[in-house]
Amino acid sequence: MSLLNVKRRAEGLKYEDETFKGLDLRSMKGFGMGFTACTFDGCQLDLSDLRSSKFTDCTFRNCTLRLVNFAASFFEETKFFDCDMEQASFLGCQFRDCTFDGCRMAYGDTMFLDATAKGQMNFSACNLHGSNLDFREVEAGTMHFADCNFWGARVSFGCAFWNSRFDHRAIQQFVALTARTSGDDRLREYAGDQYAVVCRAMDGRSKKEG
Repeated sequence: MSLLNVKRRAEGLKYEDETFKGLDLRSMKGFGMGFTACTFDGCQLDLSDLRSSKFTDCTFRNCTLRLVNFAASFFEETKFFDCDMEQASFLGCQFRDCTFDGCRMAYGDTMFLDATAKGQMNFSACNLHGSNLDFREVEAGTMHFADCNFWGARVSFGCAFWNSRFDHRAIQQFVALTARTSGDDRLREYAGDQYAVVCRAMDGRSKKEG
């Protein structure tokens, strides 16, 4: 039976080697589902409840996943390409060898809160603006970030997030924030053009708040 026909009562269902293309699965009731070697291509899953589900060797491509609740789910060798995941929640999820490429992942209050990551977890050209990246546990060297937007993202000063590998631009942005606060000319020099970017953003925000 098509997943589209059972999306209101999909709790606990298991699928393997399936391709779901262009389906409207918004508000799907999918607590405890299981997907192995499945592909979601151009599907709408906004507002779906996929808590405590398991995704193994799956691919999401050009999907909308806004406000999806993935809390306490497990992801292994799963990839997300060009997906809109604004305000999705991976609260308490476990990740192993996963990829997020070209995804919008903004404003997620519990985006990766208390999540764990092992193996290789790659983020490329993702918008993480204003999202919670306060992972519970991350193996050293697991997470790689390249060409991502971290402005307004929330992280703790613990090791989980800062054990990640960042591209040079992201490092310059982090240094620019410190240079702005410390007034250290050496840090400002290392921050390069990102110092002006950070100052414009901070000055603009200060003016609006004032």
